[in-house]
Amino acid sequence: MAAVSFAHASIVTLKNSLRSEFPDVKSSHLTEALASALGYRTNAALLAALSGSEEDRPFVMLDTRRLIDRLQEFGYPREDGFDFEHLVLTSTPGVISTTCDSAHDIDYKNERAKAWRNLIICAINAGLTQKLFTLRPGDNRFGNGQLFDFALPDGMPARGWVGDAGFSELTIQAAVNPKGDRVSSSNAGFAAGDAFASTWLERERGAWMQTSMSSFRCRKELLMKLSALDVAPLGYGDRGRVIM
Repeated sequence: MAAVSFAHASIVTLKNSLRSEFPDVKSSHLTEALASALGYRTNAALLAALSGSEEDRPFVMLDTRRLIDRLQEFGYPREDGFDFEHLVLTSTPGVISTTCDSAHDIDYKNERAKAWRNLIICAINAGLTQKLFTLRPGDNRFGNGQLFDFALPDGMPARGWVGDAGFSELTIQAAVNPKGDRVSSSNAGFAAGDAFASTWLERERGAWMQTSMSSFRCRKELLMKLSALDVAPLGYGDRGRVIM
C-alpha cells in the first residue's frame, strides 16, 4: 500500500501521475476517483478538507480498491493491474510506501498479536497527532527522548515514549495504566504498567511499524480489551520485518 502527503500540491502531483496511468479516463472522473481513494465521497469534500494551512500536513492512506471501484461506477472497464505502490517506484513526489517486502508474511491472528498491534498504533497515532514527529525521514520534534500521555479509544489511560533509533527510525514504547516514567526503559514489562509494548517506526524506506512482539507484556484482564480496539494507522503500515 501507499500513502500521500495530505497537501494540495501533493494531491495535484498525484493526479498528474494518475493521468499517465489512466490516459483514457476523463479528468473530472479521475478527480472524483482520487477523492474516493482518499476516503471522501466527492472531490468537493476533499477540497474542503484541504483548505487552510499547508504547513505540517499528515500522510493519508491511498485505497486502490476504492479508486478502481469509483472508475467502474463511471462506466470504465475494471482495471485490477494498477496499485498506488507503483507510484512509489516511479518516485512520485509526496507518495510513500507503507508496505515492506515481507509484510504479506505478517498476520495478526490471535488476541495477543492484535493487542500488541492496537496498542502500538494508538501510541504512534498519538505521537503524530501531538506533533512530536512526522513520517518524514529525520523529522523529530523532541530532544533525546520524550514521554507523552494519551488515552485509548475506550478511555483507558496510556503513556508513550519516543526516541531516535538512528537511520530515521524511531523507538516507540507504550504502557497502559502507566507507572511513572518507567515506559521509557527498554523491556520495562509490567514495571511500566498493566500492558507494555514496543516497536520501531521505519521512515527511510517508507513508513511502517516493525512487527516485534518479544517485549510485549499484558495482564490477562486487559488482553481482550486491547485486542478488540478498532484502530487504524495514520498514514503508515501496520506490519513490517525488524531491520537489524
